[in-house]
This record gives sequence, C-alpha cells and structure tokens, in this order.
Amino acid sequence: MLRCKGIESETPERSVFRILEGDEPAGAESVQRVARLADVLLRENELSGSFRPEGPGLLALELPETQRTFFHNGIVFAAIDAFNDPIKNPTLTLSAQEGTD
Repeated sequence: MLRCKGIESETPERSVFRILEGDEPAGAESVQRVARLADVLLRENELSGSFRPEGPGLLALELPETQRTFFHNGIVFAAIDAFNDPIKNPTLTLSAQEGTD
C-alpha cells in the first residue's frame, strides 16, 4: 500500500510529494501510475498543473505556488487511494492506463 509521507515546496513553481510503500520509497513504476491517476483527476476537475514522477518515492506537481490549492493535495491522496484499491474506482483506473485519455 502506498501512502504520502510529506509535501515539500522545492521552488515557487513546483511541489514534491514523498510517497512510501511500506517503509521504503515507492517504486518508480508505482509513482508513474499515481501521476497518471492524478493527471486524470486534474482534468476531470478542471484544475491547472500536471504531475510527473521524479523517481522512486517522488511525485512532482508542476504548478506555480500562487495557483495551488488544497484541492491539488487532495488529488494526490485520491490518486493514491485509487492505486491502493483500483476496484473501488474502475473508471478512474481505466482512464489512467497508459495511452488512454
């Protein structure tokens, strides 16, 4: 199971979410999948920004600090929830599959 360990603002243009699987950083493939899920949720909610994996355990939100809202953090938690339980939201899971929009 994945969980978010913390959120850091590296620069005014981006923030980074630290994602763990157990006690270790989540694998790059898992972070990539969370990024796809989060991007689908951004589009569905007409929010600005984009998520991209930064390597094991790191998910970056590319969006100026002045445009970020608490909804962006919620998007990450919803994406992690969908990752952890894909049956709970099959439409989101299918929409986030690579190559599907």
